[in-house]
Amino acid sequence: MNKSIQLGMATFIAGAGVAMGQTTQEQIDALEEQILKLQQQVENGGAQPNFLNQAAAQGLQFNFYGQITWKSGGGSTKADAYRYVLIPTYKLSDYAKFVSEFELEHGGLKNNNTSTTTKEDRFSGALELEQMYIDVNINEYVNWRSLGVSLIPIGEINQYHEPDQFYSSFRPQLYKSIIPTTWMEMGTGFNGDTPVDGLKYEYYMSQGLNSDTGNGGKDADSWTFKGARPDLNNKDIHSYAHTLKLSYQTGGAYVSASRYMTTHHNPTDEQSDVALTSLYGSYRFENGLELIAEKAWWDIDNPENLTDAGVSDISNDEFGGYRLEVAYHIPHGDNTITPFLRYEELDSGVNNSADTEYVTFGAMYKFGDNWEIKANVEMKETATGTETDSIHLSVGMQF
Repeated sequence: MNKSIQLGMATFIAGAGVAMGQTTQEQIDALEEQILKLQQQVENGGAQPNFLNQAAAQGLQFNFYGQITWKSGGGSTKADAYRYVLIPTYKLSDYAKFVSEFELEHGGLKNNNTSTTTKEDRFSGALELEQMYIDVNINEYVNWRSLGVSLIPIGEINQYHEPDQFYSSFRPQLYKSIIPTTWMEMGTGFNGDTPVDGLKYEYYMSQGLNSDTGNGGKDADSWTFKGARPDLNNKDIHSYAHTLKLSYQTGGAYVSASRYMTTHHNPTDEQSDVALTSLYGSYRFENGLELIAEKAWWDIDNPENLTDAGVSDISNDEFGGYRLEVAYHIPHGDNTITPFLRYEELDSGVNNSADTEYVTFGAMYKFGDNWEIKANVEMKETATGTETDSIHLSVGMQF
């Protein structure tokens, strides 16, 4: 028997069973509706319902970005399936939207059952849930971000890091050593526009920092704020963090200021109030010239309480860095080539990267809106005078 007819008979019988408890007119209406659906399905050749198309019509959407990189310098050469990021979203209603983001790094996850001595495992990456929340529009100026996993609204590239949002193959060093990207936490908050045209705000309350995960037992030379980020299944939240960001855009000018504040707890529960401040400004002229300046720094009340008892203490109560960048966007048909020059200086009292300077220059060639290739040189000089040069290549895509 034709599959579509079998399905139709089953649907008809099920519908008749439901209709037994209804009035005669309700029975007729319900059966007519199911017969109409059966006719439509038979006309389509008995094809099964396309649930993806139905979901898309109701608001399901998939976005993606990814990056493949190649790096040569410092005596080694490395190719990397760096990032594969899938972003499913769903419009729940006229005022609510579900957002999620999955990221697969470095090609795949390490097999814990594989012998490390024989190096049989090809992968050393991570699979991460970077975002999962519901945005609810309350009114013209207020959106509530539900309890979930969200990016900390600090700086710019931590929130907006698709490959075409920075012109080098890798993110600026400021977002590796000072702002610990990609930085997401469990929390909730509010965001929205203001009555001032172009002025926006973001507030996010999240779990605070501790050394239970990545910094346990580390001394002053190896301790990092990136290692102080807690697990997303944190079983013991020691403190909460508060982040406020204001941004303003008019014409080609964009500026933002953000501040993150929390109390850090080390494994022996010694505490230290810490705060991260970020200031960002950019201007893009009509002729394609773009200027960027950004500064970020940590303030630490009791730096000696960051590390564990029995290891060397951190002595500096402030460290940070800045970047200055110039780029020029040159149209080439439907594409764009963007040569750039960036200077960064990182002054970190936490470890041996104190007073490290970076000069990065190269170009990004963007094909339309959805993919680009990049090539650049990075020159690094440490406080001790050690110099390291490296060449970076990458292919990025976003759609």
